Amino acid sequence: MSDDITGSDHFVQVSDLEITPVPDGAMIYQKDRERVHYLNPTALIVFELCGMGKTVDEMIEFVGNSFALPTQPVAEIRSCVASLHAEGLVRRV
Repeated sequence: MSDDITGSDHFVQVSDLEITPVPDGAMIYQKDRERVHYLNPTALIVFELCGMGKTVDEMIEFVGNSFALPTQPVAEIRSCVASLHAEGLVRRV
C-alpha cells in the first residue's frame, strides 16, 4: 500500500473531521462515515504535517530529526501516510 507513495507526494487533511486531543495522541471523528479513529503521537504528527502541506520527504526528515533517529524513518512514515489515506483522513493533492 505504501509502495505507491513517493517522497514528493503531498497530502492534505480532509474536511469535516472533529479532532479531539487526548493525553497520548488524538481521537478523530469522521462525520460522513460515523467513524472514530485514534492516532498515537507519531501518527498525529504526520497527520498535522499533512495539514501543513509538507511533502512525504519533508515529513520523513522532520520526524527523523525531531526524534534524533539514527536513520530516516522512510518506510514507517510512508506506511503511516498510506494508512491515513486509506482511512480517508487525508487525500493526495
